[in-house]
Amino acid sequence: MKKQYLLTVLLPLFVNAKSIDNIVTSALEKNSSLKALESSINITKKQIELSTKWDNPIVNIGATDIQFNDYKTRNKEAMQAQFVGLTQAIPLSNRLEFAKKVANNDYSISKYNLENKKLELQSNIYEYAYRIKLLQERIFLFKKFKKNVIDLESLLKSFYKYGKAKQSDILNVQILYNELNLKQKQLQTFLDTNFLKLEELSYEKISNIDVNTNIKNIVLSKEISNHPKILSFKQTTNKFINISKLENEKKIPDIKLNVTYFERSQEYEDYMNFSISFPLPIYGRESIKETKAKFQSQQVKNQLDDLKNKFLISIDTLQKNIDNAIGTYNIIEKTIIPKYDELQKILEKNNSYLLKTNIDTRQLIKNQNEVIKYKLKAIDEKEKYFSSLAKSYYFTRITK
Repeated sequence: MKKQYLLTVLLPLFVNAKSIDNIVTSALEKNSSLKALESSINITKKQIELSTKWDNPIVNIGATDIQFNDYKTRNKEAMQAQFVGLTQAIPLSNRLEFAKKVANNDYSISKYNLENKKLELQSNIYEYAYRIKLLQERIFLFKKFKKNVIDLESLLKSFYKYGKAKQSDILNVQILYNELNLKQKQLQTFLDTNFLKLEELSYEKISNIDVNTNIKNIVLSKEISNHPKILSFKQTTNKFINISKLENEKKIPDIKLNVTYFERSQEYEDYMNFSISFPLPIYGRESIKETKAKFQSQQVKNQLDDLKNKFLISIDTLQKNIDNAIGTYNIIEKTIIPKYDELQKILEKNNSYLLKTNIDTRQLIKNQNEVIKYKLKAIDEKEKYFSSLAKSYYFTRITK
């Protein structure tokens, strides 16, 4: 009967159930924030190509020596002409080479930021999925507890007929049933809101989740060098180093080559002007920008060291939480609950029709409450375990 009851309650939970991996895959494909980041990656990739191109040439078109009293006449003197000119900045340093390196840094940073967001989303989905599954386990327990209380109430009513139980004992059991029913409804509301939150993350309506909630010993890897956030900080450090080198290259200024053709009236010959111009780096603005970039590079490097330390501490904390949850869960499941089951059998044996004494209802209810309390505590430990496990998916991987 117990197995049939278990199947009746749990079977609907597995029909059309969706695995966490499928939910994560679907969410990664549909998430709007991730799509926006993917678009920004395409932009930074295009920027690499543009970074090596020269500045656009400047075209100058105009006329000289326009007479206000006769602006249409263009042959009064030799200085009157129409002209078209072209100015092109020509880089003499390796500025474009370092500009390309900065663009490559931006491209890599944008890719790592995308992967970091994917890990955050995956971790959140796992956390909600595990929470939902454990809430369903809690609700299942409360249904089972309620059935046991109904059986206890039926037993007490039978004892009451023989004067072995009091009316107040029956009322106490009915109160216990109502309390369990109230808590079950509260859990159901919490379950519904968590399903809605998972729907928000996954962009689809999910009613059942296929996930294994059996706990086991695991070891979290402390290898974090390939984590996208760590790599992003490294690329940011390199970016500022390259910006510093870029500003140093700007000390060798670009030259501006100008060629202008002047067209005059038929009485005079056309002519051409040619000039080269370049800024004199005498005020040191490039040095200030170079120093600022070096400072920012060191600042990000220090932040990277802090981030690595934070990651390692987080992994250690999650590992301790997991180990502690496993230890506490095993004590409850293998030591405490079996003792209460044994006590229940003794109570059932001591409270029978054959005894002349009244039924010890308070002890029956108390034992029932203790069984409920510790079975829920066991699920609490599972929640600590799986909450830490879900968070670990962001920081690291699991080593077997």
